[in-house]
Amino acid sequence: MSALVGMMGGRMKQQDESRLYVTWRHPEGRIHPVGLLTHRVLNGSEDYRFVYLKAAESLEGFPRLPGLRSLYEAHESKNLFPVFRNRQMPRSRPDYRNYVKKLGLTVDSEPFEVMARNEGRRLTDRIEVFAPPLRTNDGTLKTLFFARGIRHRDGASAAVAELRRGDPLVMVDDYTNDVNPRAILINTLDNNPVGWVPDYLVDMVHELRDLTNESAISMVAEHINPATVAPYMRLICRLTAPWPDNFEPLSDPQFQPIVS
Repeated sequence: MSALVGMMGGRMKQQDESRLYVTWRHPEGRIHPVGLLTHRVLNGSEDYRFVYLKAAESLEGFPRLPGLRSLYEAHESKNLFPVFRNRQMPRSRPDYRNYVKKLGLTVDSEPFEVMARNEGRRLTDRIEVFAPPLRTNDGTLKTLFFARGIRHRDGASAAVAELRRGDPLVMVDDYTNDVNPRAILINTLDNNPVGWVPDYLVDMVHELRDLTNESAISMVAEHINPATVAPYMRLICRLTAPWPDNFEPLSDPQFQPIVS
């Protein structure tokens, strides 16, 4: 996202700003938003800013992020904070091209975009990231995400293997879900489950259903990886919906920064 921020020396200054929400997966399974990471580029100079969200104040068991211990200050740096830098694969790695291909990206993709797509996952901790939904020029909401829980649903891996890019997917309320009663299953048109919508998007999807014609909300398979790839990277979904008037996604209190 770009924003014009003023005049300097007779030339217009332009600032590019990208944001990622940071989440923490509770040992019991729920994924909670805890922080907001911002990358800013101004006249060729870049910096990073991290602030905790309101949800982090009362989240039981949340250990805070390494190197970013204070809940009540804005952390700023000219370099990406180590806890996030460690989630980026160096472009010099021989397997980098194959890695970004699994994400549906190219080797020219910006590092911040790569981290947004791979959700910043590491097997050694519970931290993840995700990009906020994008509003397109025609007023459509668009968001990409990996289907969750494929290995926890019988038959899901086989059903994913049958998908092709662009295949429509169906969202089904999972009322009996023990972890999140508002959970949303993702099924094929043949009613075969292929995973779940991530917890951090569930409330937004329910809100869109209330504000728009549900039939106008669609989901398709954006990118499918073979069964040799880790289950959490098997299926990227694309959700699109009309952007309702005065709608602001992820605006509920848990997503609000503690520090402005």
